[in-house]
Amino acid sequence: MGEREKQYKGQISYEKLFQLMEIKGIKKRDLREVYNISPTIVNRLNNNTNVAVDTIMYLCEILECQPGDIMEYAPAE
Repeated sequence: MGEREKQYKGQISYEKLFQLMEIKGIKKRDLREVYNISPTIVNRLNNNTNVAVDTIMYLCEILECQPGDIMEYAPAE
């Protein structure tokens, strides 16, 4: 079975995640060292690439927020 062709042109932005982390005093290093999020996942967040929904759920628990507080869809320009 081949990979599904992408049906969308935009991307998810995690800029809001990093803004909220700054407000709460959490660093990217903390995601790895305190919350055991793999460096690969932190890199994917940093590069606005896909992460699993369970990662989003875990981040929401850590930051006590909703998914819309840490990510948004950015349509292609």
